[in-house]
Amino acid sequence: MTRSILENPKLNRKTSLQSTLQDGVITPHWRRRLTKFYRSIIPSHIPPEQQIWLHNTQDIVAFSERLKDPDYDISTIEYVLIVDPVTDIYDIIEFFSQLRRKLPDHAKVLFTNFNCLWAPLFELAASLGFSRRRGIGNFYFDSDLECFLEMSGWEHVKKIRRFMLPRQIPILSSIFDNFLVRLPGLQNLSLNSIFIARKSAEGSPRDYSTTVLVPCKNEENNIEAVIRRMPSFGQSVEILFINDKSTDTTEEKILYFQQRFPDKNIVLVQGLGKGKGEAVREGMKYATGDICMILDADLTVIPEDLPQFYEAMRRRRADFIHGTRLVYPGEAGAMRFANIVGNWGFSILFTYVLEERTTDTLCGTKVYWRRDWQLFEEMKTNLKNTDVWGDYNLIFGASRYGLKITQLPVRYFERLEGTTKMTKRIRNGFIMLRVVWQALWSVKFIS
Repeated sequence: MTRSILENPKLNRKTSLQSTLQDGVITPHWRRRLTKFYRSIIPSHIPPEQQIWLHNTQDIVAFSERLKDPDYDISTIEYVLIVDPVTDIYDIIEFFSQLRRKLPDHAKVLFTNFNCLWAPLFELAASLGFSRRRGIGNFYFDSDLECFLEMSGWEHVKKIRRFMLPRQIPILSSIFDNFLVRLPGLQNLSLNSIFIARKSAEGSPRDYSTTVLVPCKNEENNIEAVIRRMPSFGQSVEILFINDKSTDTTEEKILYFQQRFPDKNIVLVQGLGKGKGEAVREGMKYATGDICMILDADLTVIPEDLPQFYEAMRRRRADFIHGTRLVYPGEAGAMRFANIVGNWGFSILFTYVLEERTTDTLCGTKVYWRRDWQLFEEMKTNLKNTDVWGDYNLIFGASRYGLKITQLPVRYFERLEGTTKMTKRIRNGFIMLRVVWQALWSVKFIS
């Protein structure tokens, strides 16, 4: 039947042109492999009722029809996990646009895309009955998928190339899928790419409350400056000091200024005396802000820069932001040469492990949503509690669980009061290397 020029050719199209095609022999094994890997990415505290699984094309079709129902509510869903390729969907942009309208802002979508490089091999396998036939036209470059996401209001925060073999094979799978596919160059030979996507930022964002966590030990001469210089931004700002067993008058100064500036919303929490990482963990038990920021009490990164972090978070440019001190020129004497060299070295390691450019791993200023704290707690366990400072738990945790990571350049200033707690640099360097080693197997060579 000839279509009228007045008719929208998309109106009567099926959601998927592949829904009636028969599965191949390997297809069930492939779906099980993807399902298992997807489950490894979902944080353990996310209950099943906050997950939507679309295991096959029939599931995708049924779900797409439900999305058209204005009363269909998925506002409590955290993850939508699509096992069959989204490239089977007729109108990919419309599908993701519908998802955007119904999912909460922090929800994530996981989906896969086959590697175009192997399209002829996939077609051969389909002709032999091993896989589903989908036609060369149903293979897209990863950049095409990124364009679909962008045009429908999404962006990918992480892309994982995970498999070189279509099914589990003893010994060989460990070699090819857990190791070789992670090596530079060989990643391009993977069978597929797995995308973790989030909603992109929109205009007119609402305001949020913020907690600024300030771990401090023997910082008596910096307390007043932290309080006086702390700017007001957003819905409200809570200044939460964690006194980590100071032996000077740090605690007394906090209590004094708490009484003197009642409008500043100053909170004092007692730390355990076990270092910055544990101090921040203790502070998080009492934090009330939607957004949490860590600010070192030495004021080498200044509180006046915090509104920049806040604006980036409220506009959803990232889920996790860490400051970088190695973009702008630092103040003379602010960072020792050995520290600069060490930072460069660890930046190279982090860039390799995280698979995204990282310029400064040790800047104390980290910003994240309070709701994501449980992810970092899980990462602490994955790293076998090796990170005593907590910075690496946050960075690797954000990467491991698919948060969008962004760096924000800051000016770095010399410490004017007190003494640095980062002594024994060689010993600390080896501790950091140990953390990176653990992360290599928990983040990059993830099983």
